[in-house]
Amino acid sequence: MDWLRKKAARLGVEFRNASLTKSLFFYMAAGAVAGMMLWILSRNLCESWFKVFTGEKIRENLTLRWEIAHQGKAAVRFLWFWYWYGQYPCLAVCCTATGGMFLQKKIYPALKAVQDALGCIGAGDYGREIAYLDGDEMGGLCRSFEQLRRRLVKEKRSRWMEQESQRRINAAFAHDIRTPLTVLSGCTEFLQKYVPKGKVSEEKLLEKLAAMHHQEQRILEISKTMTQLHGQEAREVSGAWLEGRTFVQHLGTAARELAVEKKKTCRIAAQGIEGIFFADGGLIEEVFDNLVSNALRYAQSGITVEFVRKGEEFLIYVRDDGAGFSHRALRYGTDPYYSEDKEGGGHFGLGLFISRMLCEKHGGTLKLVNSIDGGGIAAAAFLVGV
Repeated sequence: MDWLRKKAARLGVEFRNASLTKSLFFYMAAGAVAGMMLWILSRNLCESWFKVFTGEKIRENLTLRWEIAHQGKAAVRFLWFWYWYGQYPCLAVCCTATGGMFLQKKIYPALKAVQDALGCIGAGDYGREIAYLDGDEMGGLCRSFEQLRRRLVKEKRSRWMEQESQRRINAAFAHDIRTPLTVLSGCTEFLQKYVPKGKVSEEKLLEKLAAMHHQEQRILEISKTMTQLHGQEAREVSGAWLEGRTFVQHLGTAARELAVEKKKTCRIAAQGIEGIFFADGGLIEEVFDNLVSNALRYAQSGITVEFVRKGEEFLIYVRDDGAGFSHRALRYGTDPYYSEDKEGGGHFGLGLFISRMLCEKHGGTLKLVNSIDGGGIAAAAFLVGV
């Protein structure tokens, strides 16, 4: 019994995955067989009732059955006609019924799934999945529409993320520029109030002017970062075939040079990087430089860099041996203008945000975590072609 159930299940799967032509042929053949069986059954009944009405067998010579049929009652004529020509209406009825079953089983469900999904998309709901599992042409049509729906969802999500990113940039810019503007407003108000009265000494005047100049330079620097961010947003990914080992050696050499400049160590590890892959080397290198520079800024003695290739993913892990990321940095570290040491060297907290933006442009992600052994880890992932 188990063997029969498995066999029936396998035949059912094969039938569901059969092409529409084969399925239609099967339904029509089944209709034809059913029609012939129905006619044979009804023919036997006609012969029995014909004998009841006439006392003669319907299979006697042609002249007799013609005369009896056309001289008898309407029921006799019907029985005679159905006995000899009933196969045609039986075939028509059964083939029509199986044709309707073919439409109900193989065509209408797929069309309804597509129609419902398109209606939801037209109403702005992109979450309605087109679920149709058969492997025939209608299943292929549904899968094509499902791929189109997912592409629309991906593009809509991408546009939303871009808009959200722009909103955060604008909010961060407005927040950072508020302090310089407040200082400038205070200094201007002070000078307008006391200079005409001669109550401001030359030393105090120079102090206020220096403070105003410093804040003006800060506004100019923030404006430059906005220009830089807009340039990165408009950047297009331009891929090329890269030899994995050579590319990783180039990145490792750059990391060691940066570490030597900071008087720190740099350890390199790699796995699964053999072969070639298709990626934007310049974009990956820019992200890598940002991550290494950020790690060296917080490292005590050195950093560790690991390159990993997993199928269509190229991963870069950069770990420092410093204090690690704060809870706030783990959450907001890749946001624009986030920095815990803005007074240090004009750092505006754009490196990790730009790195995250470039990773997402390359189909990947950027995540910040703390190592269980201490220190912070920046993990960059890139989608590459193989």
